Amino acid sequence: GIIVFSVRRSFAWMALSQGSLFVMQFGTTLVVARLLTPYEMGVFAIAVSIVGLLSTLRALGLSSYIVRAANLNASLLSSVFTINVALAALLSIIIGGLSVLGGALLNEPGVQHLLQVMAILPLLSIFEFLPMANMERRGEFRTIALVNIAKSIFSNIILVTMVLAGFSYMSLAYGQVASAVMGVVSASIAGRRYVSVRFGIADWRNIIKYGLQMLAISGIDTITSRISELLLARFLGLGALGLYSRASSLNGLLWDNIHVLIARVVFVDFAEQRRQGKSLHHSYLRIVKTVTALLWPAFIGLAIISGPLILTLYGKNWVSAAVPLSLLSISAAVLVSITMTWEVFVICQETATQARFEFIRTGVGLAFFAAGCVFGLVGVATAKIGEAIFAVILYRPHLERMTNTCLQDFIPIYIQSATLTVIAVLPVMLVMIINEWSPNTPMLAIFAAILVGMGSWLIGLRVFRHHLLDEILQPISLFFIAMRASRVRKS
Repeated sequence: GIIVFSVRRSFAWMALSQGSLFVMQFGTTLVVARLLTPYEMGVFAIAVSIVGLLSTLRALGLSSYIVRAANLNASLLSSVFTINVALAALLSIIIGGLSVLGGALLNEPGVQHLLQVMAILPLLSIFEFLPMANMERRGEFRTIALVNIAKSIFSNIILVTMVLAGFSYMSLAYGQVASAVMGVVSASIAGRRYVSVRFGIADWRNIIKYGLQMLAISGIDTITSRISELLLARFLGLGALGLYSRASSLNGLLWDNIHVLIARVVFVDFAEQRRQGKSLHHSYLRIVKTVTALLWPAFIGLAIISGPLILTLYGKNWVSAAVPLSLLSISAAVLVSITMTWEVFVICQETATQARFEFIRTGVGLAFFAAGCVFGLVGVATAKIGEAIFAVILYRPHLERMTNTCLQDFIPIYIQSATLTVIAVLPVMLVMIINEWSPNTPMLAIFAAILVGMGSWLIGLRVFRHHLLDEILQPISLFFIAMRASRVRKS
């Protein structure tokens, strides 16, 4: 059908975008990790924590409001734009004003300098907002993908250039500014028909009501995450925060480049289905089946090879981040079992309920995290597993209600995905066991084991007649068909 084709094409473009971003981000991360110390990364992490904490002012979900809206008109768009401008300006002023406090924090003047530069970011984002939100609502993921690639190329060039020039942690802030500038330019060109600076407040009540609920959901999560990082820095030091930040960032590469990619496209598709009055039963089960089969092997595999991977990529100074990376990967695998939670709650207009749950979840998570600080980085990362398990217990009954599913629907899916995970990670696990889980395990042996595991995983998909295999093979098939057609035209 039209929707299926549109979703598949959107996945393809976003996969191209995220794949490109992953390669560029990964390469840049390697350069930065070799040139900057854990302490320098810790200084930047503190500044990011402060900005992230203040950025809860903008966690109103305005983009998702545009995507979800049943009817989109000029009045609504001007109201959303006005509220976005006001929040961005307020945030910029507060970040600039608190830069002095940031310098006083931990007696580190570098934080002050970082905040002064990062205060520009909210103002730049004002002009990117409407074009990007409108393109996402209309499923123009090809254009979005190209904009994101342009942003990444430009920002990474600036970042690496600045690092090599000796700008230390300031290079990271300059890279963010470069990304924001390119985002404004490319989004304004590609989405020029959506560019508008029209002000209005006609629909402000509905927007603010929705926004406050989203603030409670996303904002409280951001606040607790940043408070957790500040607690970690206070109890264990900036070096420990740098190590944890590196582990979290590497774990986030998988989440951001696969799960978030899927979620963005699925959100648009789910929203369209709800506007048509359709049940999410079949679509949600299909997504859970896809995501668990894909991400469980990825996260568990990352947990297994964390030691050699960290040593190879970042050097011996970062080896202490390996165990936290393993534990964070396990926590991510747990959360994958209730994938698309945020999207389902928003689409089903149950954000008020989700806000209450987020207060509970983040409160428990923060308590776990604070207790984990007593036991060092391992305790901190272990606390994230506890938080993930609690989230599953909290959210599952309501996900089942909103998607018209029950636990019995998921059990066969989980068993199948768990089997595929064992098949995929068993070869590399055996290699690590033979080498006594040493970080010095040869990467050549690990790479060979990963290839064997991937081949076994593909065979497993074929045996189970998993629809994911068709999703993987179809783009390859279409590529070869296009190549043959091109040769025929030339001949």
